[in-house]
Amino acid sequence: MTSEDFALAERLTARRARIATVMALLFLTSLASSLGTDVPASRPETIKLAAWVVWAAALLFLLAAGGGLLRGASVRALMNDETTIANRRDAMIKGFWAMIVTAFALYALSWFEDFPTRETLRLMISAGVACAVLRFGILERRSMRG
Repeated sequence: MTSEDFALAERLTARRARIATVMALLFLTSLASSLGTDVPASRPETIKLAAWVVWAAALLFLLAAGGGLLRGASVRALMNDETTIANRRDAMIKGFWAMIVTAFALYALSWFEDFPTRETLRLMISAGVACAVLRFGILERRSMRG
């Protein structure tokens, strides 16, 4: 490992932390704009729902892989150190709990309002993914400071 690898890994880790935070917030914002679209009646609605699936999968991939896939093994190893692994674990735990809390809330609300199954699943998945990616970005930024 060279000093160039260390510098590159540092820059990529900082960028990953910023991107994760911003993307999680944008993901939630885009979800809010597409609520109520259960069965797409037009091509734009179909594209919007398909984009949500792709975006959720991409965010999960970012969280699981940690980035740096197109870089060398040494840079990837530097980007995925013990702190990052611990941050990723904590983020996944928070995402799991966000999904469970959302499921309980939707179950309680279902006694008063009917929710379509797809809409319920989208809300649960979105809560879990966004919370996990946002938490990861926050933890990574915090670890970069200290």
